[in-house]
Amino acid sequence: MSQTFWDGVTVVGCGLMGASFALALRRAGACGRVAGWDTEPAALDAALARGAIDEVDEAFAGGTVSRADFVYLAAPVGQIVETLSARSYHFKPGAVVTDAGSTKAEVCRAARELRPRGWRFVGGHPVAGSHLGGAAHAREDLFDGAPYVLAEAEDAADAEATAALAGTLELMGARVRVMTAAEHDRALALVSHLPQLVSCALASAVEGRADAESLKDLAGAGYRDMTRLAASPWGVWRDILASNAENVAGALDAVIAQLAAARDELRGPSRRGGVGELAATRSLFARSRSSVGSN
Repeated sequence: MSQTFWDGVTVVGCGLMGASFALALRRAGACGRVAGWDTEPAALDAALARGAIDEVDEAFAGGTVSRADFVYLAAPVGQIVETLSARSYHFKPGAVVTDAGSTKAEVCRAARELRPRGWRFVGGHPVAGSHLGGAAHAREDLFDGAPYVLAEAEDAADAEATAALAGTLELMGARVRVMTAAEHDRALALVSHLPQLVSCALASAVEGRADAESLKDLAGAGYRDMTRLAASPWGVWRDILASNAENVAGALDAVIAQLAAARDELRGPSRRGGVGELAATRSLFARSRSSVGSN
């Protein structure tokens, strides 16, 4: 299974991510016809109008087996798990199935329980996106240069499917990384899920004040940059946080410890007689500058 061309593709979930994936596949010349399915008729209409999909995969509406040899599940984590658990009879034997979920352990566990059905599953996560949603905002270049994580295969057949998918993603311009589901979830808790919560916390702290509007009127680019993520929909993040709770809690502990050290120093004895050295807070700045400068 070394091919990077797929005769028939079905995208399940035709929002921004699913439609962008379909457009990127087309641009790379990596597919034949692309069908789509979504529980929302308006999403299907938008994907058709955008040219992301050629047709609706009626197998998912009629309870039959899809002809697709490649199925892309682009939905919140909870819906992906539900599709794998309750609707995987739509996948034909030999098909490669992957997902775009932001956490991997729970998704891969659900797929592993269904392995005897004959299709191959490769857990995936495109570390790309936009604050805009829906197929109308889909972009064929969304994955250009972006990290794209694939979950490490558990046997030879899965490894073959993983290699085929990796070849496709590289044609699409993505930077493929292979790691275990557990490694992925620990890493993304720090560099994706934690920033979301920090952004929401900052926006909430300001919004909860009586003078919130006046404060926001004074805010510059720094505040806007820091709170941009706070506009993200709870419907997506609920599943991410619930399915990666322990790792995210640990990430919160790490940043809370950093902030608490700065808070305690600012309130401590060094402040009583003047500016003081603020050594711990200076160290925080030094470490953060080094980290940002290395990217």
